[in-house]
Amino acid sequence: MKQTRTVMALLGAFLLFFLILHLDMRKAAAADIVSVEPHFAESADGIVMALELGFPQGYHAYAHEPGAAGRPTHLDIRLDDMQGLPVWYPQGFMQRDFFDPDATVLVYESPTMLFVLLPPEARHGSFAGVLSMLLCSSRNCLPVSQNVRGQVPDTLPEIESMSWQGQWNELRQLPPVLSRGSGGGGIPSLAADGGAEGLRALTAPLQDPLAALRDDESEKPLPPPDGFALELTPRYADGSVEISGFGMALAVGIIAGLLLNVMPCVLPVLTFKISGLLLMGGGRDKESLRSFREHNFFFSAGIMTLFTILALVLGAADMIWGQLYQQQSLLLGMLMLVFLMGLSMLGVFTLPVIDLKAGANSKNPRLQPYLTGLVSTFLATPCSGPLMGGVLGWAFTQPLLVLMVVFWAVGLGMALPYILFSIWPQLARILPRPGNWMKIFERILGFCLLGTALYLLSILPAEKHMQVLCVLLVLSLVAWIWGQFCGPAAPRLRCRIIGVLTVLVLAGAFVWVLRPAAPLVQWQDFDPERFQADLGQKPMLLEFTADSCPNCKVLEVTVLTDERMRALRARYGMELIRVDLTGANAYGIRLLEALGSKSIPLTALFPAGEQASSPLVLRDVYTTGTLKDALELAFGD
Repeated sequence: MKQTRTVMALLGAFLLFFLILHLDMRKAAAADIVSVEPHFAESADGIVMALELGFPQGYHAYAHEPGAAGRPTHLDIRLDDMQGLPVWYPQGFMQRDFFDPDATVLVYESPTMLFVLLPPEARHGSFAGVLSMLLCSSRNCLPVSQNVRGQVPDTLPEIESMSWQGQWNELRQLPPVLSRGSGGGGIPSLAADGGAEGLRALTAPLQDPLAALRDDESEKPLPPPDGFALELTPRYADGSVEISGFGMALAVGIIAGLLLNVMPCVLPVLTFKISGLLLMGGGRDKESLRSFREHNFFFSAGIMTLFTILALVLGAADMIWGQLYQQQSLLLGMLMLVFLMGLSMLGVFTLPVIDLKAGANSKNPRLQPYLTGLVSTFLATPCSGPLMGGVLGWAFTQPLLVLMVVFWAVGLGMALPYILFSIWPQLARILPRPGNWMKIFERILGFCLLGTALYLLSILPAEKHMQVLCVLLVLSLVAWIWGQFCGPAAPRLRCRIIGVLTVLVLAGAFVWVLRPAAPLVQWQDFDPERFQADLGQKPMLLEFTADSCPNCKVLEVTVLTDERMRALRARYGMELIRVDLTGANAYGIRLLEALGSKSIPLTALFPAGEQASSPLVLRDVYTTGTLKDALELAFGD
């Protein structure tokens, strides 16, 4: 009874994990989650409206970058009877995508300014629009489609008095983007004088002023790219293996499940089952015969249970086969489990509950084979066997009940050999007799499992490999400690303490490996021509470094960190320039000498204006406080 409750608790936790993961991915955004504050100023071109966007803490939005990942930020704006107003979008900051660490994306962080140019007669006019974007954090994404309304004031300040004038002047050199309400969406060109006449040519009367606001884009799926509405009639090279009905799907599913037993992901684990069968041998007395049948039955039950869970989760979440195993957390869990099983087979320790050694006396004669069946299926599904693609491809187009029955057929095929052993124990006579060779066989299987762990490691992003290897090293130490101090005769209190420490180590490893990728700070490579052009025009921070300089690397990981430099750059509006002296860099050496130094590390702060020729220099290693004090002195607070 206690074992049954344990199994039900494990299954409940497993299913709850996937449901929470699915609901977290589907979470909807609340209304007006983005704060929008309009600012107005008068310029020679007309009235400049700057919309300051504020995002919730920890969230960013994808920049207005056509064809980019996610949902690019877009503003549809109109003024009274004019629509299709030109909008200028900032470029955004580059960072690694939280959900695809191999990709870099441009994002907006709070606060972000969007600019709209209005005609001079827009005073006291009413503007309305829709702001659409995708807000993302390290955990989830929230689609936003938010109404923007307001009125242009009568009295406007001069643009020279606005703090965002520099950003507007820089963006003004780029072509604007039309609102979708104009029916265009392309990039317009203004009149030669860039004034109000050119702006009027871009606008047209709006027949239904509220039409754009009535559409709630958050409820609509993103449309496919233009020209991608395809109607295809596929042909198959071998039509004999294509699923044409429910009966064929069941038959092919059973065969596919049977072949799944020999796939590389699961073959090492299923050999544990063979080891157990060899030891039990389908004994002739009633007790051993009952244990033999029970062992196979619970192993088969574990297989069928996981296939049922997969059918429910994938069908309810509308996922495709294999999509679930793209989650890095799931892959990391599989990797650590297989690695621990390999260490167990190599004799480093005995894995609790899932005791897979052939000679071990299990304290859980039913739970052990059941969990082994779960683990075997869990490891088998990432590398699908022959025929799996066709049968599951057909099943995922059917209702949930049909999908579940097809999954049961695949599970039945995988469990078929062990069901036959349960029905006819005498079949165990075809297996070789147990002996000392099984100990050598266990060690070989241990190395096979470590090879499977290497395969799973190769699926994870390359930048995570060193972190995962460090985790596996710590995991090996923990496993060895367990094997040394938590044997069968060890005090229970000691085992519990070590068990708690093991869980904490595993949890810490997950957090460390799966933590969000740090945003990229856009350090620019030193370019002498660009440096001379920008000298005095904008504040700059130059870091002189080299790969052979250990003190430089210490500064970069302690003081000049990505997070800190990102905040300081936003505060002072400075350019970050890295002068790499690793290779031949004559201009960099000349500049270093002009700063009165011939050694690195060195950091130089060049203020804008007349003081640009008197930069503030920080030599050697320094602290965060020293850097902040120097920035306030050089650039002002």
